[in-house]
Amino acid sequence: MSKLPGVYTQEYEDRLYLVNDQGLVRGQDVVLDYRSSSPITPAHRVLPGTVIVKQQGSERFVDAASDRGERNQPAAVSSQAPADAAWGGTVVTVSLAGGLGFAIPLAAAVNDNATAIDALNQSPAFANLFLADEDQAGLVRVRTRAAGAHAYLHVQSSLDAAFGAAGTAAHGLDADYRVTDSLGELRDLKGSRIHASVATLVAGHFHERHLLHLTPEARVVFARRGSVFRS
Repeated sequence: MSKLPGVYTQEYEDRLYLVNDQGLVRGQDVVLDYRSSSPITPAHRVLPGTVIVKQQGSERFVDAASDRGERNQPAAVSSQAPADAAWGGTVVTVSLAGGLGFAIPLAAAVNDNATAIDALNQSPAFANLFLADEDQAGLVRVRTRAAGAHAYLHVQSSLDAAFGAAGTAAHGLDADYRVTDSLGELRDLKGSRIHASVATLVAGHFHERHLLHLTPEARVVFARRGSVFRS
């Protein structure tokens, strides 16, 4: 049975990836996808202390180095309607925090998504921190270049119909990174690859050199949850 998330006190003398149980937060057991791989031979035995992440479009997890894994997402805001001639001559203000915005005047010639997006991206102050493009719904989208739960974005226009009278805000998202706390055996007795259920940790006091597949992004996410690392 899966354990509920929480703080647990146990003995971890054989877990080299843990310094101690201070700040230890256990997540629910997850299913490790059969295509996951260990950096230590044999590759199908995913050892405790391996960093994993939720797989894109799935509830299963993969090793954090896999290109099938989710990654941190930027904050993103889309306009309420496609850009049109009413956008010409307006001012779009993009902020990373309240009161700290970049005002980008749009030329009178702006009359559609392409010209609005180009005008935003041509601003050096904007382009250093943000990116404008068209989303799948055909709307003007503004994204932060930074990704993760710390990323914040607020977009407002002098034209209320563009992003709303009060503007529109969004936060970025952290990918669901975990540390395995049990062995994941991804091969059955016949040698066929199989999924495996593993216990997980979402935060703790870790020996960094003993964590497998620890990526820079995963380390940032764990630290944001309160994890501490020892070299």
